[in-house]
Amino acid sequence: MRVRHNLRQLQIFQEVVRTGSLSKAARRLELSQPAVSTAITNLEQEVGFLLFRRNHYGTELTPEAKYLAEGVDKVLASVKHLGELSEGLCQGRAGKLTVGCMPGLSPAVLPRVMAAYLEEHPGSRLSLQTFSSSKIAEWVAEGQFDLGVIEMDADIGDLELTPYHLRMHLAVPQESPLAERGRLSPEDLDGQPMITLDEHHQSTLKLNNAFRLSGIRLQVGIETHLFPSAITLVNEGLGAALIDPVTADGFLKRRDCRLTMVPFEPGIDLDIAVITSRFHPISRQCQGFLPYLKENLGAWERHSRRDCPWRVTAP
Repeated sequence: MRVRHNLRQLQIFQEVVRTGSLSKAARRLELSQPAVSTAITNLEQEVGFLLFRRNHYGTELTPEAKYLAEGVDKVLASVKHLGELSEGLCQGRAGKLTVGCMPGLSPAVLPRVMAAYLEEHPGSRLSLQTFSSSKIAEWVAEGQFDLGVIEMDADIGDLELTPYHLRMHLAVPQESPLAERGRLSPEDLDGQPMITLDEHHQSTLKLNNAFRLSGIRLQVGIETHLFPSAITLVNEGLGAALIDPVTADGFLKRRDCRLTMVPFEPGIDLDIAVITSRFHPISRQCQGFLPYLKENLGAWERHSRRDCPWRVTAP
C-alpha cells in the first residue's frame, strides 16, 4: 500500500477518535462536519479499509482503526516534537553547547556565565570541559568543541578569536615589607625569591623580560604549573608571584588568605582569547552564548586594569 494521506487528515482522524464523534471533532477543530466527513472518507480510501462504523451511540472504531490510531498518535507526537525542536533550534535553545576552558578560568568564570545564560534560556544544554589551551584550540578547530577560552600562546591558526588582556598583579605575603608598597618594580624585587609558572609560560617570559630590561636577574625559588598553585605558595610565605585577576579575586575572599595584591610595573598582561572555528559554522545557541561570555571577560579586563583593584589587605 502506498500511503498518501497528509498530516491534516491524520489530525482530523485523531480528533474523531478522541471525541468519538464527527460533529464534536468538527467543533474542536473549527471545521464544518462535511469537511471532517470528507477527510475521513479520503483517508479510508487511502488506507483501504473502513475506519468507523456509525451506530445508535455515535461513531465506533473498527478493529483496524484502533491499531491505526496508535500509529497516528506516534506520528503526530513525533511531528510535534520536531516542531518544538525546530523552534528551539531557531531560538538557540535546543542542542548541546560544548565549551572548552583553560584551567585558570574554568572554576570561577564559566559557571557564572552559564548561570546568567541559563536564567534567560532555560532548558538549554551546556557542557563545560576543562583542558589545556592547546587541546581546546585543537578541538575547537576540528569542530569537537563549539567554542573555547584559551591562553593566546596556543596555536590559533585555524581559529577566529576575540582577545582579552588581563592585567596581572603581584601577590606578596602579608607580613612582607613589600606588602606596604603602593607599587612594585623589578628593582624592588632584586634578590627576592619569586614563584613563577613554568619557564615557557607567557607570564614567566614577560616577567623575565621585564627583569632583564631593568638589569636585574629574576630569582626563581619555586616553579609551578597553575596560578592557583602559585598563589597558594605565596600564602604560605614562600615568595611573591605574578597572578591573574580571576585567581587573585577568588583567593582574596578565602578566610585563610594571608597575602596582599600589589600592582607591578611595568604592567604585564595575561593574554587570553575566546575562540571559535574558522571553518565550522557556529550554532545559533553558540551565537546566543557568546555575548554573555564576552561581556564577562570584558568586565574582568576592565577590572584588572583599574588602579590598585585589590588594594585591601586580607584580614
